[in-house]
Amino acid sequence: MKKLFTNDKFFLTMVLCAVIGLIEYAIYLFVCAPIDFISVAACCYVGSAICIGALYISFKKHHKNVMKCLIGALLMALVLDGVTSLSFIYATVNLICVPIYILLSLGIFINHCIINESRKASPAQVSLNHILVVAFALNMIAWVIGTCISFDISPIDSISMAFYIIGCTCLAASIVCVESRLDAYRLDREAAGWTEEKGYPEGYVHEYEKKDNK
Repeated sequence: MKKLFTNDKFFLTMVLCAVIGLIEYAIYLFVCAPIDFISVAACCYVGSAICIGALYISFKKHHKNVMKCLIGALLMALVLDGVTSLSFIYATVNLICVPIYILLSLGIFINHCIINESRKASPAQVSLNHILVVAFALNMIAWVIGTCISFDISPIDSISMAFYIIGCTCLAASIVCVESRLDAYRLDREAAGWTEEKGYPEGYVHEYEKKDNK
């Protein structure tokens, strides 16, 4: 999965799908859900869409500290989205999938902290996040399909729930894409002789500088 998550086109696709999915679902909540709390949730989805767009821009501009800040905010948004969903458990599928949603998003969050605990490469932890994000996607699909079957919801609701799946799943995938790219950079510099004590070897060319010169 490393090649997939370090692919530029895949990363851009995940970002675009996340932004479109989250904004569409937020519009649906604003229009179809009159409850004040739902409107607040819709604002959070719009905020997440803005942050994921900013994450992509900061990645392209090589602003690593900004990226780490945005990733932390987005992962917390995912965790809180799952916790909030505990208030809307009306069927067995929700009782199963919502706790799994929370555990998986927490797992990605905690693993993100482990990955960034040091400046060294963490390929094992990054691979674990690959697995977690795939499990997250499968759980989201099962959750929404189960909800649609359990409540026999309207076509509009079903379509909006599909955008919800796409938005949240692609948001998580975008984060893992960034982590995978950053870890690939770390592996590259370590292979060139970088250490935390000595720093970069003389003449070392950063990966983004190689791309900028192409």
